[in-house]
Amino acid sequence: MTELFNVAVVALLLIAPRHWCDANENETANHTEQPPRVDPDSATNNPFYEFFACNPTFWVTQGNATPGYCSWFKPYNLTNAEVKFEYGTKSKWETDCRELYISYNFGANDTMFSLSMDLDVGVFERMRYKSVNCVVTEDVGWSQQKDNKSESCKREKGTENEKECELPECEFRDDQLDPFVSQPCCYTNDTQRINNSSLLRRLRNVSEPYYCSREPSYTIYLRSQESVPSDCLQAYVNLTSPKQG
Repeated sequence: MTELFNVAVVALLLIAPRHWCDANENETANHTEQPPRVDPDSATNNPFYEFFACNPTFWVTQGNATPGYCSWFKPYNLTNAEVKFEYGTKSKWETDCRELYISYNFGANDTMFSLSMDLDVGVFERMRYKSVNCVVTEDVGWSQQKDNKSESCKREKGTENEKECELPECEFRDDQLDPFVSQPCCYTNDTQRINNSSLLRRLRNVSEPYYCSREPSYTIYLRSQESVPSDCLQAYVNLTSPKQG
């Protein structure tokens, strides 16, 4: 999975640090919380890094919903290359929050990504809007697939026209795949293309013939478990509203 997205992971650039934590460009300290452990040699202006460095705990939501009490993330280890989170989760059958762990690598152009080699899945995330108290992100999930059928067709077994179920081929630019696609698509592990591409040549041993994306989704990160600020809500609405024309 990692090799497929070389273009997204190859440029982990080290640039002078630039934190943004309050309206006066001063880092704010919450003395009741332990800040994330930050590598003293870290140097990056990735806005995700900056947000995590300033927020020992943040909350996630969608739309104007107030975050649930389990919707928290705590970055406990932060370097110029990656961030490790402890986060809360709860199913509808559970009464208490559970703590889970996940790590993301920072990429170029306001992005970060998380890859699971065991599950052959990856999530790519980019920041679409930022302000003092909140940010809005876009994420696109990818996974290995045995076919190039859409999720809706897989749920509706026995679809008459199988051709209509096939997702389009993802577009390549100079043998590079943009992980932030606007609509679900699939990349076919084409032998000739792989042989001609130094970036993709190492894909020979993948277990499934397709890599397919999911529909983009959008999330709001909040500095506090309160109502969503109007500017971030408007940015979220603009991104999720159906495009006209």
